[in-house]
Amino acid sequence: MSGRAAISVFILDITAVLLLLFGLLVSISGLCLAKPEVVKKATLGLIDSYTVCAKLHLGWVSLATIIIAVVHSTAGLDVWLLKSGRDYWWLWALGGGVSIWFIYIYTA
Repeated sequence: MSGRAAISVFILDITAVLLLLFGLLVSISGLCLAKPEVVKKATLGLIDSYTVCAKLHLGWVSLATIIIAVVHSTAGLDVWLLKSGRDYWWLWALGGGVSIWFIYIYTA
């Protein structure tokens, strides 16, 4: 395996764990916007108000989840293409551009 493929696999491992955690937070906060009383019971009062749900769902957690997802998908695509014999080094620049685009849209 090439050095870049090893780095991409390492990035996949790290971002998979982060996506699990951040995805769970975004999912729970989104459900909380629709059914706050159910989420309050399910989280044992940890997430207890609509305001907390809105701040979690619309704050930095969603943006972090989006950026982590873009990095994860870029790394996965890089590994897949390298295994199929295609060396598209510019893929990471494209992933960075997509991340910047999402940041621009989210902060506009």
